[in-house]
Amino acid sequence: MEIKKIAQLAYLLVDEKNFEKDLSAILSYVDKLKELDTSQVEETAYLFSFSDTLREDVEERKETKDVVDLMPKTQNNYLEVQEVFFEENE
Repeated sequence: MEIKKIAQLAYLLVDEKNFEKDLSAILSYVDKLKELDTSQVEETAYLFSFSDTLREDVEERKETKDVVDLMPKTQNNYLEVQEVFFEENE
């Protein structure tokens, strides 16, 4: 199945029991959206107003100890984070 390969390449853990059911539900929802008559709906470029969203860049310097103290997990003055890349042994 091509979808399974794509999920594996994207490092997604797929529950094969529910995957086909969930994918079918999503695709049927998309089919319902295709039934909508949008001929009278004016096209929009932006959904949100972006006025006054910029702020001045201000440099904030913190000591290393202050940053380490903010982290939930540390070890030997290093930040401890959850593993991001993994190899699945099959």
